[in-house]
Amino acid sequence: MSKYLPKPWEAQWAKTLDLSKQIVANQASLANMEMELTLPQTLGKPTIRSVFKGNNGSLGFSVVRVLVTRFIHAFAFSTKLNDAQLETLTVDTLENFAYESLEDIILFFKMARSGKFGATKRGVDANLIFGEWFPIYLDQKAQLREQQHQQQKAPKNTTTMADVAKTYQQIQDRNFMKWVHIYVDRITLDMDRQMLEDTITDWQRDPARKEYVHILKRKRRSVD
Repeated sequence: MSKYLPKPWEAQWAKTLDLSKQIVANQASLANMEMELTLPQTLGKPTIRSVFKGNNGSLGFSVVRVLVTRFIHAFAFSTKLNDAQLETLTVDTLENFAYESLEDIILFFKMARSGKFGATKRGVDANLIFGEWFPIYLDQKAQLREQQHQQQKAPKNTTTMADVAKTYQQIQDRNFMKWVHIYVDRITLDMDRQMLEDTITDWQRDPARKEYVHILKRKRRSVD
């Protein structure tokens, strides 16, 4: 690293490189990291592009390959990606997250895996990950940055971590409702009236989907 690099950045870069080495060596508890990591904590972290350059490029590929493989294997689909497909997805991840951090990749995969951006029943590929889920994640970060920027412009207002966490939860809730509307549009596209009514009944019996039945019922106006 350059001797002209500010000391705080040197420490952050070193921390990211050390974490990467631990993940590659299977010495880091990713499960614990996932439980503790939040979106506000990713702000200000060094970017993939800045950390994994030059001689650190191979380490960057290795750690992201580990995270990609772990993410894909978390899904219960019978058909898994082969080595070539995992390698391609690793490259796609490095390119898309070039201006995000290693923590972003970890958090994004956790959120995607747990359905925060929507469900999938037909497998996971780059189009779904980076065409649909990744923009939602970036939108959440952008909204959080804007909220923090507005707070900085009003220094008289004291903001606590609880305030930030509350705002982040509100952002998540709004984005999830957007996805529910998109999901309902998609699944009802080819439905007839009887299929719609059967689906409404199923959702009413499902505690996880019951609160979204009103969105499904709106489709009665357009389904023949």
